[in-house]
Amino acid sequence: MVVEDHLYHITRLLEALSGLAPTLLAQTNVLCLERPGPDTDATVERWRADHPDLRVAAAGTLDPQVFTSANAFCRTLAGMLRPGGLLVQDIQLSTLTFLPADRWWESIYLAATVRGMFATRPPACRFFSNKRGYGATFGRDLVEAGFDPRDVIEKDELSKVVVPALRSYLDRRFPWRLEGTAVGSTEEDRQEVENALDIVAWRDADGGLSLGGKALSRRVQLKPGSQEGVTWERLIEDRLRVGEGVPVIEVGERLAPEGALRAEVTNVAARHLHVLRGRLEDPGAIVTAQHAYRLRDGLRVGRAVR
Repeated sequence: MVVEDHLYHITRLLEALSGLAPTLLAQTNVLCLERPGPDTDATVERWRADHPDLRVAAAGTLDPQVFTSANAFCRTLAGMLRPGGLLVQDIQLSTLTFLPADRWWESIYLAATVRGMFATRPPACRFFSNKRGYGATFGRDLVEAGFDPRDVIEKDELSKVVVPALRSYLDRRFPWRLEGTAVGSTEEDRQEVENALDIVAWRDADGGLSLGGKALSRRVQLKPGSQEGVTWERLIEDRLRVGEGVPVIEVGERLAPEGALRAEVTNVAARHLHVLRGRLEDPGAIVTAQHAYRLRDGLRVGRAVR
């Protein structure tokens, strides 16, 4: 979540992200606090055209009280942040009329308020600025608000400092990739995904596989090289790619002794699928049709890798 009051600085940041870390744009929200007007409208529309996955809130779509009330500003900002996310805020937000002009750095207390609005998984906060001097009390104010003075990033160092800092944080905090969606590293993040999907497979760095989701009777942990894990991944791959199922013969030949007759191959496959079905609240969630196994229509599935 990026909060900035100047169109130019947002434009430069988006250009740097587009060139150095384009995948981050789909994970980025921008709260643009530039004053309303034709230039603001035209620039915001250009951002949206150039970066279709970017989410932008700006004057014209914002409640006017965002600029005049600290309470309205903090509520709006918190509503655009996901738990455990990252807030990157300019130190001086000159368009917020409730901030004293001679103590512009007090915007740090707004970030502290927003962070406190999350009962669990509060967002991390970083600040950027191109100012060289902050006033005698700025460092102390940062510490009192619960921030490290090193959290202030030099705004002009976009390619060398700002973009690498954003990418590094998100790589550490959201290490899983769920079919294109970043997922956090905590148990709460994982439970959030498993509460939303019927079956989700998590592929660990060591090759192990764990399964969760609403369709399973309990979470399952499978060792690296597990044949059951291979079959689950084939079933999920088939669903994600809208395939025609995993052929019974393919499963059986992978498990049966070399040279086994067709009848033995199909029997081995059936016994194997009996184990998989036993993991499910409803064994009928895996169906057999046209000599192939497939997940029942309507199941929501996912696959996450580090």
